[in-house]
Amino acid sequence: MKKNHTDLEKLIHQFSMYAENIKNTENKSADSVSHCSPVVIPYIDIGLMDYNNAFELQLKIFDIIRQENMAGCILLLEHKPVITIGNSRSRKNIISSEESLRSQGIELIQSNRGGDVTFHGPGQLVCYPIINLTKFDRDLTNFVNNLEQVIINVLDVYKIKGTRIQKLRGVFVNKNKIASIGIHVKKWITLHGFSLNVSVDLGYYRNIIACGLNDYEQVSMEKLLDKKIPLSFVKELVLKSFAAVFNVQIQKF
Repeated sequence: MKKNHTDLEKLIHQFSMYAENIKNTENKSADSVSHCSPVVIPYIDIGLMDYNNAFELQLKIFDIIRQENMAGCILLLEHKPVITIGNSRSRKNIISSEESLRSQGIELIQSNRGGDVTFHGPGQLVCYPIINLTKFDRDLTNFVNNLEQVIINVLDVYKIKGTRIQKLRGVFVNKNKIASIGIHVKKWITLHGFSLNVSVDLGYYRNIIACGLNDYEQVSMEKLLDKKIPLSFVKELVLKSFAAVFNVQIQKF
């Protein structure tokens, strides 16, 4: 499902109203709610969205989470073909010229997330958990470790052994990288998140040295299993794993 600007504004307005209702409900029942009540995090399944609109949506939701002191929100989506540059601003790992990228229909965008250059495109599940870490442990290292664990749990369902590699971020399968992580944190609220290669066209990665890692070729779940993988089911697994790893309750917005 593609979103135009009008759809985006409507979604932001609806989320703002939702957040206000949640806050009012919590205030009215504060005296009667147990301190052991689970943290509730809504998710939004966006579908296909270009990178800039998705970033604008993240920023708007970030503001609402900060203003209403919410625990967070999870965005699930796919991007149109795009190469993003991390906050180092280095382009040394972009192999193809901008003209070549344009001819392939690939945008080139500067991002404020951590990490090096990477690619996003259809068939890759992108998860943006906009999380208020003041509701958790204010530990960025633990947060990233938990994101990796979310991915590892999902892969395990498919009998794919996802692993971490010391001093690197993301999830690997043997000498291949299957998921990337890049975040930005402001006022203890996170932006950006992770991408998981489900059935993405790996040919796009010929344009870059993804994450600056020459020794770790990109791989997808579809390539490893040699069969079609329904993205909708992977989304369900990500949400289930996120709930378990972060000990939260996930509900659809």
